Amino acid sequence: MLNSNRKVMNKLVIIAIVFLLVGCSKDLEKVPLDAPSTDTFLKTEAELQAAVVGCLSPLNLRFGENPYIIAFDMYSDIAVNRDNTPHAMWGTPTAGPVNTIWNTLYTVIARCNFLLDNIDRVESANEEVINQAVGTAKFLRAYSYAVLSQFYGDVPLVTTTLDLADAYVSRNPKKEVVDFILTELDAAAALLPVENSPNTMTIPQGAAWALASRVALYNERWDEAIVAAEQVMAQEGTQYVLNTDYEAITHRAGKTSKEIIWAIQFNYTDVFHETPVSFRSRMASGYCNRIPVQALVDSYDCIDGLSIDKSPLYNPAHPFENRDPRLAMSIALPGSVYYGYQFETHKDSTKCWNYNVTPAVRVDNLDATHTFASFSGYCWRKYADPTEEHATRSDINPIVIRYAEVLLNYAEAKLEKGALDDKLYEALNKIRRRVNMPEIKSGQSAAALRTIIRKERKVELAGEGERYFDIIRWKIADDVLNGPCYGRIPNGLLASAPTIDENGTPDYSKVANASKMRVIQTRLFNPAANYLWPIPDIELQTNKNLIQNPGY
Repeated sequence: MLNSNRKVMNKLVIIAIVFLLVGCSKDLEKVPLDAPSTDTFLKTEAELQAAVVGCLSPLNLRFGENPYIIAFDMYSDIAVNRDNTPHAMWGTPTAGPVNTIWNTLYTVIARCNFLLDNIDRVESANEEVINQAVGTAKFLRAYSYAVLSQFYGDVPLVTTTLDLADAYVSRNPKKEVVDFILTELDAAAALLPVENSPNTMTIPQGAAWALASRVALYNERWDEAIVAAEQVMAQEGTQYVLNTDYEAITHRAGKTSKEIIWAIQFNYTDVFHETPVSFRSRMASGYCNRIPVQALVDSYDCIDGLSIDKSPLYNPAHPFENRDPRLAMSIALPGSVYYGYQFETHKDSTKCWNYNVTPAVRVDNLDATHTFASFSGYCWRKYADPTEEHATRSDINPIVIRYAEVLLNYAEAKLEKGALDDKLYEALNKIRRRVNMPEIKSGQSAAALRTIIRKERKVELAGEGERYFDIIRWKIADDVLNGPCYGRIPNGLLASAPTIDENGTPDYSKVANASKMRVIQTRLFNPAANYLWPIPDIELQTNKNLIQNPGY
């Protein structure tokens, strides 16, 4: 039905749909002469396709240059936004993302409600097309509620198109919302196509199960998370496959990978994002606005499977050697080649090599001297693809969920349920074998496995927007989001490895020269309030039936 990333309707029709689906005024009750109206819309297959596109289009949301999925990591402990602390982005009822996420996802919900309420109007589409449209709308509505409930807790559960008089709704308990999400995803799975076509707008059946595994896990519903993950795992090898090249998954070469279960679609023609300019180094014409931090770099184990504070392979004088290959695949490290330049952020390295010409030549090193060079000393490789020619234009699809996460969801749910069987270990080891990391041997204690899984999620999914939700649900955000956020020592290296705790979090208090690390920003997290986002201030002003979350 939706077989490519090109627009299936012209812009005028889509703009008309936008106004039709979100409007409630008397004017929209009249039948316009030049566009569909709420009285007649959804009679044809073309109109149905346009309505599905209308449900999807708000998810092209960007914060600055970055799609919202990527931006989520900037709220966490593994990445930094040069312009704002995490607390500034979500810690007050007037913060921009607090309002934008709420409005965007409720726009998706309103459009899905309209489609589902009026699907019976369709006169000229076959049953398969109608079923796929209904399944897509149910999936997108469930996804929107999944994100809303994780950020805000109790949220209004609206499942039909509301008149203005009925729009002043109250918040429903989170459990009720989660019950609805899981029921809705089960219904969506029965309607969506089996075929996984990741570089299209088509959402596959497995996406519903994959999202259900995440939602159930996040809400400690272990049995439901296991069953949902197993549904996806049953299609491994046909619809879902771990990509043999880990680094390619978040680059253009990975857009068609069947590891990707669902991604937000972008293209160079009219719906692109500008992530490269905020991720690239100065030598690569970037601003280094959103970058990984030292605490993430030090979280990657050595190739023997031991953390850097325990492994004999770790050498503080050469800290990036003998490390989990995902470190160098995810992050541009000092001494590596990045966009054809020697990437070096040591402040004394005023010259670097330019390998983009033959023979290579020495040039001024902006990554050591420029004001807008990386504050942490590192840049992202994920979503920063050297094959993209323009720093201000990217068509890489930000991944919402991929198969590796489903395996991690499964392993964690099995652990927390107490089912420490071979299937749990195999789920983890599939991911580790892909990058030649040592397999986890059976017989681990529950505590040891919890540490392994939490560290594995941190490094496997780094830069993909999942970390914030993990530190919130594990209740460790008040530890990892309080105090200084560090970059590398500007003109040196750490004298020794930091201590790595059971969650994979580095502690630098015993490192002799830790005081020389660059403090990028000082962060605040109030556990009495910040485990939930505040309800947007404008929503409280316009709807007196909404009650603010505690602490705001």
